[in-house]
Amino acid sequence: MDLISIYVANGTGILVLLMLLYVSRTRTQRDSIEDKIFTFMIIGVMLGCFMEAFSYTLDGRIFPGSRLLNYIANSYLYSVNLLLPFSVLVYVDLGLYGNIKRIAKRYKAEIAVGIFMFAMNIVNFFIPISYYITEQNVYERRPFSYVYYVIIFYYCFVAMYETHRYEKENGARTFINIKMFLIPIIIGAGLQFMFYGLSLAWLSAALGLMGLYMMQQNEMAYIDSLVDVYNRLYFNHMMSGWISNKRSIAGIMIDIDHFKSINDNFGHSEGDKALKMLTDILLKSRKNQERVFRFAGDEFIVAKTTNDPNGLDEYMQRVEKNLEEFNSKNELPYRLEISYGSSYFEPDKSDVDSFMKQMDDKMYEMKSQHHQRSD
Repeated sequence: MDLISIYVANGTGILVLLMLLYVSRTRTQRDSIEDKIFTFMIIGVMLGCFMEAFSYTLDGRIFPGSRLLNYIANSYLYSVNLLLPFSVLVYVDLGLYGNIKRIAKRYKAEIAVGIFMFAMNIVNFFIPISYYITEQNVYERRPFSYVYYVIIFYYCFVAMYETHRYEKENGARTFINIKMFLIPIIIGAGLQFMFYGLSLAWLSAALGLMGLYMMQQNEMAYIDSLVDVYNRLYFNHMMSGWISNKRSIAGIMIDIDHFKSINDNFGHSEGDKALKMLTDILLKSRKNQERVFRFAGDEFIVAKTTNDPNGLDEYMQRVEKNLEEFNSKNELPYRLEISYGSSYFEPDKSDVDSFMKQMDDKMYEMKSQHHQRSD
């Protein structure tokens, strides 16, 4: 590629990222580590676009300090080529599991590989194994540079594998398709690997980040902002899909006993806390692709496709066990207790209204029994 093409490609990437930084500015106002990683990736790729164009501009030009500047630019590119894919891996894992402590335990090998490759980047200043800047200030790729591409593809593969494993165990996060994010990066890096002088990797990364942001915005409409599970709108969406595909569905409606009393006696912030605690228990109890939805107020629905009318019985046994364990370990001014009712939907035999009404009726029957015992 000539310099004009390189400037256009990387300038487009910078422009895309500046717009993304502007539209995602609310992220910088929050304290979430995921939001900080996303902002870091935007800035890192933006600098990558600039450094890529800068290094090509320096190539073959000699002036005081030009060779050092070329080393600095390429050293940044090699370092961020590792750091950004690993950041993507961390970002994906946090989005799926929400546990920062899991990262150091789960990705020891990936962290070790990254540290080793960073060390090789420092070694390259003294022994040019990855690249060399000649006395004429011309960049030359060396054989070890190809290892960086292998590591990039490896990090991307691990991110896709972790997503696939999570979806197999817990069901897909329909509106976050990590492949749509990683594929542009893999294609751009792959083309740059095969055709030396082609400058597409950083533009591809910018487009990948823009695609990820758009998918996140799409998903936000279907996520309950308080408890971070799918909402009633998404439940209706999933039901429509399951019914059109002639799937049988087991469902359970759950709500918190004496929830009004919690709000009245301890405040709405404590009521919100109770909702979050129950959500954690419902999520913790999943094993076989059970999906958790916040339906309304303190009501949740757990549903899964199954040919077994009692397909959620074992799930509720785990919920009750985890709930009892929670109450025994936490000194709250109230016990977190629930009522629930189940129902089963069969294609061509059931309708949605009766499916929902049966769950609701059974739940309130149990709630009435609980209230009678407590009076």
